[in-house]
Amino acid sequence: MVKKFIYPVLLLLILSSCFYSVYSNAYPHLRKIRILAFENRTSEYGLGDKLLNYLNREIRNDGRLKIVTEDPDCTLEGAILSFSESVYSYDTANQIQDYQLTMVVSVTFTDLINNTVLYENNALTVTELYAVAEGGTAKFKTKEEAVEELIAKLYRTVLQNSIEGW
Repeated sequence: MVKKFIYPVLLLLILSSCFYSVYSNAYPHLRKIRILAFENRTSEYGLGDKLLNYLNREIRNDGRLKIVTEDPDCTLEGAILSFSESVYSYDTANQIQDYQLTMVVSVTFTDLINNTVLYENNALTVTELYAVAEGGTAKFKTKEEAVEELIAKLYRTVLQNSIEGW
């Protein structure tokens, strides 16, 4: 009776401690990052702060880099060059259904240990749609949700092109 209970518990314990991660770090010497505030050159109030807060949160959640203010191994910096909102689609009654947000950012990811720029893009463009009417085709229903997704796309692009090896 005890063996029937102990063996499954041991098996579950052993299997639960094994896992596989798809995260990679092509630069294992990079452990600490300093994220500088992005200059907001747009008229969209608070966009730079939203970008900085989201990047901080995502890097903490990712876990490959530790955010520091002093003695970093690498830095992430940039500027929001433009932010626009334009009509994307109309319904049959010629009412607006979806808007498209477009953000253009200049971004630089620098390895301070080897003094090299790992990723730089002076016109990184990300777009996202949001619906304003029933029947809209966009995934997001508010401008705020679409802005969050714009920043998420920016984060993923920078990460894929800097510390990820593949």
